[in-house]
Amino acid sequence: MKAIWIALLLLVAAPVAAGEMYSWTDANGVKHFSDSPPPKSVKAEKLHVRGGVTTSTPAEDEEADAKKAAGPAMAAAAGYSEEDIKRNCAMARQNLATLEAQKPAVDAEGYPVDLDAAKHRQGQIDKANQQIKLFCTSQ
Repeated sequence: MKAIWIALLLLVAAPVAAGEMYSWTDANGVKHFSDSPPPKSVKAEKLHVRGGVTTSTPAEDEEADAKKAAGPAMAAAAGYSEEDIKRNCAMARQNLATLEAQKPAVDAEGYPVDLDAAKHRQGQIDKANQQIKLFCTSQ
């Protein structure tokens, strides 16, 4: 009977242990632990638990690693050639510049006259920014 309870406890605790944990100390000297990243102004450590052993790495290092894995390297891994990546980067930047140059009509209070058109334009701007993030080395 004890074995069943232990197995059940391990099954419940496994997802918690698999999640990301962060640790930081605030301005008052209080140590915090959280499963969500702390504010950007706080220097935090990301905690890794494996086999009952906890290790930590600076949270900023992991963000830098994630940025390196994204962008043109990800596009190349998806099968885009180097010239395709350059061409798509140039087109995405040109699309963004064109969209930003087209200002929507606004009323006297500064609100868009055609809300659907403004939402569509914002969607296109978001898509161009995503393409820049994927195909260009920096925005």
